Amino acid sequence: MKYNIAFGLMSASLLAANAFAEEAASAESAAESKGPEVAISGEVEFDAYTGDLINDDKVNHEYATTFDLNFAVKFNDQWSAEVQLEADGETADPAAIYNGAFVQYTKSENFVIKAGDLTFSEGAFQNYYEYDDPADNAAGMAEHDIRGVEVDYNGFVFGLGFGRGDNDNQVCVVEDGEESCVGVAYDAHVAYELGLGEQTIRPYVDYKSYQEPKHNELHAGIDANLKFGVVGLHAVYGLHMDNLGEDEPGATHALLVEPSLELGAVNVKGSLFYALFDDKAPIDHGDEIPEYFFGYVEPSFGVLDFLTLGVPVEYHSRTTDVNEDKSTLDLGVRAYFTPVEGLEITGFAMVNVGIGDDSDVDGVGLNLGLETVFAF
Repeated sequence: MKYNIAFGLMSASLLAANAFAEEAASAESAAESKGPEVAISGEVEFDAYTGDLINDDKVNHEYATTFDLNFAVKFNDQWSAEVQLEADGETADPAAIYNGAFVQYTKSENFVIKAGDLTFSEGAFQNYYEYDDPADNAAGMAEHDIRGVEVDYNGFVFGLGFGRGDNDNQVCVVEDGEESCVGVAYDAHVAYELGLGEQTIRPYVDYKSYQEPKHNELHAGIDANLKFGVVGLHAVYGLHMDNLGEDEPGATHALLVEPSLELGAVNVKGSLFYALFDDKAPIDHGDEIPEYFFGYVEPSFGVLDFLTLGVPVEYHSRTTDVNEDKSTLDLGVRAYFTPVEGLEITGFAMVNVGIGDDSDVDGVGLNLGLETVFAF
């Protein structure tokens, strides 16, 4: 009788184990049949600004709109991909266009390889609201788009590829009455991010060539984010060089210091920026370095859980030419309304005082603006 009971228990156990194995295999097969996992995320910003309400004859207005849409595809724990669409412009209805795609292999959290459309930027402005988009401005290097490969290993970043979009340069020739153009720019990027507790230090070097003896660029420097209790400090040194084939290539040195203080409902943040241009061969950096000097400080106060008021005070040179005096002193109020996570509405009123002899502001000006950002 004992053996019959034992045999029965063993048989039941085997049957249960077999059923469990079949169920697990079925679940795994079903998971595989589902195919890749797709996640959608994005961000939308739509802004409206007035012109100078005091000096302009009419009440002028202007818009800015940004729409980013990202599709992330996960094939398994190691292989994934992403494609991005973007609409961005100083208008109310910018056209949405393809903004890049890449595939990614993740060996571990410390070893990742990407191939496709990639973007590198360094030393972005973090505190000052007007220059905080690295696509346009940066003390270190504004965004460089490439189509190539990136390797991330234990804080080390290496990227290499051909220039893409605004980061490319084309050579055009006319043959038999028809024009054909090919891109010739390539870009190499190296950086290393050293993390020490809450402190991070990131040296970087970026070389871009148009394959012409006197037309290439070098960006190099260091970006540091430091934290000491309630005090934070972001500091950047950026070296920008152009025309490296020249006997004396032009160079611009950019320095950025951004302190911050967090004391509960009271916060203070600031930015101090200075760019030293070469007197003999000054470089036109476009929007990347919009002016040679500015200083900004903004204390803010949490009035309610969802409402913060800031009082910005700013000094701007408004030019990259140290021989021009276009400076302004700007001050006003900014209101940050965050009713739910992922949604922020910012309204502001700024008084601009022209203090330079060549200032574009005639006496005192007044501008209003409203910015709305939501993420999903």
